[in-house]
Amino acid sequence: MSATPSAGGRAAARLRVATFNVRELLDDTVAVRELLRGLTPDVVCLQEVPTHVLARHRLGVLAADTGLWVAAAGPGGAGTAVLTATRVDVRAAGVRALPTPCRRGWRPVRRRGTAEAVVRVPLAGGWSAAVLVRSVHLGLEAGERFDHLSRLVPGAAVDGPLTGWRDAPTVLAGDLNEEPGGPVHQRLSTVLVDVAQAAGAAAPTFPARAPRRRLDVLLADRQLSVLQVRTPADHPGASDHLPVVADLLVPAGPR
Repeated sequence: MSATPSAGGRAAARLRVATFNVRELLDDTVAVRELLRGLTPDVVCLQEVPTHVLARHRLGVLAADTGLWVAAAGPGGAGTAVLTATRVDVRAAGVRALPTPCRRGWRPVRRRGTAEAVVRVPLAGGWSAAVLVRSVHLGLEAGERFDHLSRLVPGAAVDGPLTGWRDAPTVLAGDLNEEPGGPVHQRLSTVLVDVAQAAGAAAPTFPARAPRRRLDVLLADRQLSVLQVRTPADHPGASDHLPVVADLLVPAGPR
């Protein structure tokens, strides 16, 4: 892959990241596959992938059908997953559960978690810098979202296979269940860039057939330049959310 000059004049590589809440793959799965193929992503952050023991295989089938690999998924991720293209070098990956009560009163509470992968992409003569990508699906309760925030911001402690990568440039992508202006979005925007706002391409993502609310976002480290951002709306039957896809420039890694 040829190098691209970044804003600072250094060589950089394009990283295409998409986020998509697929609603347990209960809608038009043909449309989901067509949409993902058409995006030609390097990394896909998914939310609400099937978690039932008899349906978990559907994520692997989706990845195989779209030319992607499952980099991070599992029960601890509570329906979040990260898929990657074959050109992507996955340095580390895993899932983490976020602390969630079983019930609020008599009402059961959906478990929450994050799927994470450290990735790099080819650059002429080597590789880009490693980037920590997090797929998130935050809760419906404002207090729960804010409680989870401290575990997701750049520099937050990580364990398992991602130990040692906490200082890598971060991309946080997913369904915040909160619109811009909310406390979690505002806090994240102090340390990360809302790439759709930066590109002047902010568009509502929910509900897919008549979008009114921008719940699905990509936020990126300031070390990563934003090339373009899109919210494709040509497959509204694929899910109740629209995807968001961004092209980012990642600086060269150490030689």
